[in-house]
Amino acid sequence: MHSVRYPHIVTLIGVCMETGKYAMVMEYISLGSLYKILHKDKLQLDWSDRLFIALQTAKGINYLHKLQPPILHCDIKSLNFLLEKSYESFIVKVCDFGLAQTRDETTRQTQLTQALTCTFQWCAPEVLLLKKYTDKSDVYSLGIVYWELAANEIPYGGHQDAVISAFVLRGDRLKIPKATPSSFSALIKECWTANPNDRPNSSQLIELIEKCIKKQSNLIFVALF
Repeated sequence: MHSVRYPHIVTLIGVCMETGKYAMVMEYISLGSLYKILHKDKLQLDWSDRLFIALQTAKGINYLHKLQPPILHCDIKSLNFLLEKSYESFIVKVCDFGLAQTRDETTRQTQLTQALTCTFQWCAPEVLLLKKYTDKSDVYSLGIVYWELAANEIPYGGHQDAVISAFVLRGDRLKIPKATPSSFSALIKECWTANPNDRPNSSQLIELIEKCIKKQSNLIFVALF
């Protein structure tokens, strides 16, 4: 992780390897997690902010996926994206690689060593079924984060893991708010399709979000005139 250097990845500054005092020193990100901003601080974001945040999350994950060997995050959730204020909007950085896995390029898949290691609310259906984790499993989790950006709600509220799992595995999905831009709503649905092969990869996701931003900018321009 120390060798990973990218604007949308939290920088590892150093580590403590003293017996019984293991620790990592990371760069400080002032606003905290996206989860905190959305669900505790209740910060009101306009759609320009939300889409720009979404774009940066995709860029951070895409960087990991494009490394040699590629890295799969395996625990994408709003708690693992940190934000700080910038002049124009926000800067977003991916954090917490505690579950990250190096992918075998011969299969484009990674077998998780534990029975289930992701967080249920953001967990892809194939992972709930204990199948192999792929880069598209990360994309599914991003889709749930994007739903959070649209809904300003915690995924599945206070439902138990077993209820969430049953809901997802029978093909049900969270209700996307009507006020969500149609292009972003369609993107969310693409991210959480049941078949991983039908989901965009992280590079395609960047392109799709950029199109959403362009459409939103055009709508704002028309509204002003």
